[in-house]
Amino acid sequence: MSDQRRALSAQGLRMRVFGTMVALHGTRELSLGAPRHRALLGLLMVRLNQVVPVPQLIEELWGDRPPRRPTAALHTYICHLRRALSFGARPGGPSMLVRHQAPGYVLALDPDEVDAHRFERLVIQARRDIAAQDHRVAQDRLGAALALWRGVPYLELVDYAPMAEESARLEQARLTAVELHAETSLALGENDAVVARLHPEAQRYPTRECLIAYLMTGLYRLGRQADALRLFERTRTHLAEELGVDAGAELQRIHAAILRQELPFGDRAATRVEVTAGEDRADAAASPQAEHPTGGGHEDVVACGARSARSALSHERAEPDAGAAVPRSAGVPRSAGIPHPLTSLPFVGRTYELTVLGAWADAALSGEGGLAAVTGQSGIGKTELTMEVTRGAREAGHEVIGVSCRGKDGPAYGVWARILRQLSHTHPEGFRMVSARYSRLLGGLLSDVPSDAVEDVQPPLRAPFLVEDAVCAILVALARQKPFLLVLDDLQSADYSSLNLLHLLTCRLPEVPLGVLVASADPRPASESTPQTALDHLLGSARTLTLRLGGLSEQAVAALVATHVDADVDAEATLALHKRSGGSPYALRRLLSLA
Repeated sequence: MSDQRRALSAQGLRMRVFGTMVALHGTRELSLGAPRHRALLGLLMVRLNQVVPVPQLIEELWGDRPPRRPTAALHTYICHLRRALSFGARPGGPSMLVRHQAPGYVLALDPDEVDAHRFERLVIQARRDIAAQDHRVAQDRLGAALALWRGVPYLELVDYAPMAEESARLEQARLTAVELHAETSLALGENDAVVARLHPEAQRYPTRECLIAYLMTGLYRLGRQADALRLFERTRTHLAEELGVDAGAELQRIHAAILRQELPFGDRAATRVEVTAGEDRADAAASPQAEHPTGGGHEDVVACGARSARSALSHERAEPDAGAAVPRSAGVPRSAGIPHPLTSLPFVGRTYELTVLGAWADAALSGEGGLAAVTGQSGIGKTELTMEVTRGAREAGHEVIGVSCRGKDGPAYGVWARILRQLSHTHPEGFRMVSARYSRLLGGLLSDVPSDAVEDVQPPLRAPFLVEDAVCAILVALARQKPFLLVLDDLQSADYSSLNLLHLLTCRLPEVPLGVLVASADPRPASESTPQTALDHLLGSARTLTLRLGGLSEQAVAALVATHVDADVDAEATLALHKRSGGSPYALRRLLSLA
């Protein structure tokens, strides 16, 4: 059978099961037919090159409601499947991919032509490389394996038990590959990359201890000891509440090593570390200062001192007071010149968030589409952060479509009307072609109206789901022609219909080179008395990568003050500004204007 599989492989058939199951002959996608025909192929695919008995196929296809003549119906399905895959057979001849072999049928295909099998082969090879201490080669293999991942395996077939079980198994294999990739990256000193990759995974899998251990190690190596300790506490709480167990011995060992500042940094012991990143460099001669938790834990310039972990974890966040002036005794000279207008501040103090969102945007625009949300209180810098992300995307040559959701009293889908208008200008020919079939349904949403009148456009609302489905279809089609990034600011102000449309779009993003980045006020805390709104549901979804912004660190505040005050500001004054503003860029701007 190996010679036959090699011959079939030479014909150019490839199978993808990551995401929606696809059969490719060369670059041409083959039509696999109706859902149950695809399910039959999936049942054979999960036992590739193994005979699946006829009674088992019948039960797995129809359960307790088989057709009147199930064996004949199965044979009909096999014939359909053979025709769908008969690209390489002689004229009129059946495909030899799906063969009868007593007591059932077998799908005969070279495993290397299936993405899931290539994925697992690369992971096995990477394990051997790690055992041989060849971390660079292992990292490359794992990167190639993870690049094959296009979404939930057998996405449209998980209602069938065998595919659901295989999908779950492959997801566990993916997580193992992510952890091995983190291990190799830590061995190579690439701590930023580890934190950026593992942060969203830790949100989705808060009790996966191996993953948490690598993330804690990466955070500690970046000088973010308090972040690593907070992560341990959250993980221990999840384990206790969901499973009724304590953290494992290895995770507790890493926790204890961080408390004692004894976690190894590669070949050397970690007794103290100073980290400076990009534009956030602080004065290296400053006295050692442990990470201040006011900023929600995302420090970019940290000198780790000997402050205890308990103090770091129990310290309460200072609430910003945007209207309060700094007292004269704070040390800001009244004669200090402010040479630059205070309408804006330079962007500092968010290196971690930029790293995470930059990695997310790269993945989204490469076909792993998704939704990312930046949340936080008013004035904390959500819009500025999303602007930095979009600037980086544009510099990389990507298209960005940005809109504000302000104006609650506008018509339904007002946000999407503005998005469609921008796309009609940036993709005139492509937009005309993909939207033509929906022109009657969408009505005013596609009208060529003046930009200041877009809010007056009102689509027909007799069939809202059809409207939402049509808009999603247009966006997906355009993204497949040319990837782009959607940025929605002030999402909390979007109308209910626009939020429903966004939710539908996020369900279609896997395998689409389209990213959606939103900025929004914090979602409301869940409670039994208050039902979740559409916004709460969207921001709390497991599909959403959510970053909540806290206040800036004291070092970042000092850097901002230095750019605007034409005089030396002592450490006491900087501390006062940091405390009174709570690290809020808006509050800091107000305070500086009063100084």
